[in-house]
Amino acid sequence: MELYKFAIPEESSGVIVDNVNKLRKFEEKLRTIFYEENYLETLMPTFEYVELYKSVYKNLDESTLFKYIDKEGKDVALRWDFTVPLARYYIAQKKDEIARYCYFGKVYRKEKEHKGKSSEIYQIGTELIGKKAIEGDVECISLLKKSLPIFELKDLKIELGSARFYNRLCQLAGEERKEEFSNLLIQKNISGLKKFSEKYNLEESLKNFITSLPRLNGNIDVLNETIENLEDEELRNSLMELKELYETMNMKEQDLFDLACVPNMEYYTGIIFKVYSKYVEEPIISGGRYDKLYENFGKNVPAIGMAYYMNNILKAIAKVGEENVENSIN
Repeated sequence: MELYKFAIPEESSGVIVDNVNKLRKFEEKLRTIFYEENYLETLMPTFEYVELYKSVYKNLDESTLFKYIDKEGKDVALRWDFTVPLARYYIAQKKDEIARYCYFGKVYRKEKEHKGKSSEIYQIGTELIGKKAIEGDVECISLLKKSLPIFELKDLKIELGSARFYNRLCQLAGEERKEEFSNLLIQKNISGLKKFSEKYNLEESLKNFITSLPRLNGNIDVLNETIENLEDEELRNSLMELKELYETMNMKEQDLFDLACVPNMEYYTGIIFKVYSKYVEEPIISGGRYDKLYENFGKNVPAIGMAYYMNNILKAIAKVGEENVENSIN
């Protein structure tokens, strides 16, 4: 027992000391922005029934949950995400109007291989419920862009993709091969995608397109060229949604498209986006549209949301500090 007096489990994010002031300032500034845009702050439960998540995430890996059996014999887990409990809350309030929520807190997800990753993830996020695309997409991306300057991170990149486009690709490649296909897309593995196409005897035009996906990232020209060459109507329409958003918002050259983008949540149905800093590998912010999630609660409600991964943001800021120190020494 003596060994554990001063040890911290590897699942823990550890103690934050040096960056606490920065974290609190970011919280304060984000709250100000969210409140100005009429986002209502919520404090969600820390514990949830596992069945809540299983009812929404059809492919939920329960090994990623921190769970126990309560006195009634029901499986209870530490909060795995905010979006699903907020969806339940909205439906329970019997709301029909547009609702805007924001939240500040941790989610808890077991990592199979830690590789420096924590299992307690501090998130700040927003949910815009009841506002249809494209109006909701524009509001969400506008809010995102309004918030980015507070972090004072240079060269941030917003990458846009489409869950609708991805889902159609999975249909064409074979739903039963979805996991294999998705892993190859995430890795941007061109040779792997070629072997995948040959292994399952995909038709030549589909094989060529799938193999080209890792290269289909860049500015609006990439999107326009892809739309022009697509024959599949669903793929084409999904990319037209991205183009409409780009044109409506008068977006800039540094806003990129990634047509090999894989949604990090299975309930996404429309646009998806990720914000990257050169100082960390993982996205510092991500989000997307999820118009079918509420069907799990018996109602058809459009929605879009995003989450700021504060652990990654603080890491990026720490790296900037280290770089500045090195530059001043040199």
